[in-house]
Amino acid sequence: MAYRKIEFATSAGRDLIPAFKEYVNHYRKENFATSKIFSRNTSLADKRKLVDKVAHAEIAKFANVDESLVGSTQLVTHPVYNWAFFAVVNKLVDAVIPDVVAEDFAAVANVTTVGRGNSATFKLKSNDLFEVSVNGNSRRHVNAQKQFTGEKTLTPVNHTITTQVDLYRVMIGEDSLAEYAMKVILSIEAEISVDIAYTMQKSFDTRTANFKATGFSGATFQKLAARVSAANGGARAIAFGTSIGLGEILPEDQYLKMGLGETYNTIGYLPVFKGIPLMAINQTIDYTSADYDFAIDDKYIYVVSPGLQKLVQVVFDDEGLYISDSEFANGNLTQNASLHKGWATGLITNAKHGVVKLS
Repeated sequence: MAYRKIEFATSAGRDLIPAFKEYVNHYRKENFATSKIFSRNTSLADKRKLVDKVAHAEIAKFANVDESLVGSTQLVTHPVYNWAFFAVVNKLVDAVIPDVVAEDFAAVANVTTVGRGNSATFKLKSNDLFEVSVNGNSRRHVNAQKQFTGEKTLTPVNHTITTQVDLYRVMIGEDSLAEYAMKVILSIEAEISVDIAYTMQKSFDTRTANFKATGFSGATFQKLAARVSAANGGARAIAFGTSIGLGEILPEDQYLKMGLGETYNTIGYLPVFKGIPLMAINQTIDYTSADYDFAIDDKYIYVVSPGLQKLVQVVFDDEGLYISDSEFANGNLTQNASLHKGWATGLITNAKHGVVKLS
């Protein structure tokens, strides 16, 4: 059977993605953080119910079946209904995940989407200024300086999430399609945060002496931030790391520390240190570890100029792919479903940055 590419053409379908984005923004505001605007006139639970309702209507439309005639139990055995369910979830993930990642890592990462199987190429122009030389009146030239432009390419790499899904429970409202899609998005977001952190962490070894420091001192930190700003044409420098890492950035003077109580205890770190804004990134768990180890190393603090070119590029395939077993394939009457989503991260920039490795 040939299935067409899923497109939301009906009024309900056109309402589904905005409704899901509204649910995601509200969910992230209540549980994490977001600067996205959302309506406070409707509860999060009601937004979830709306997404579920509109999504089920869209799935039934694609399956071309009337649920009222066959009932929910029999409907889950319909092969086109099974395909339509995961196609709709896939569409919701594709529509939202680039925006979520772009917001979470706005200070350090650009997000790009390309067609599935394609690559993104980035041109890098040097930010260095030309050297100005004193020259005699009778000399025509000094040393000629070229403007070098480089290119780097990122090709998304396939990543897969396999879950057990009880389609019948979703259809009768015991499990929520919106919550399922939201959990997939959060899982991808967490994995990408680790990818970005690891990409940044590896850059410590490639920094020259003036752009890295081992151990913390206020003077060294301030000097590193000033150098990053100057090397980036005066663009303001900020520092980011995990909240635990940022909590180590404190004045050496004990009397100054005593006056930090309320501010420090409210968020766990100083929002500004010697004029340098500090920004925390969310820690995540390494789920392959035996005892819920942190996935992001708290020891690294990164100094960047976010107003200039971002340090990290994130490239997504514009479309994911859901592959599912037949309904009731497992002994417990669930089925396995795998989302295949391609992305890649890389340190691709002409901006300068610094790294502090805490003791």
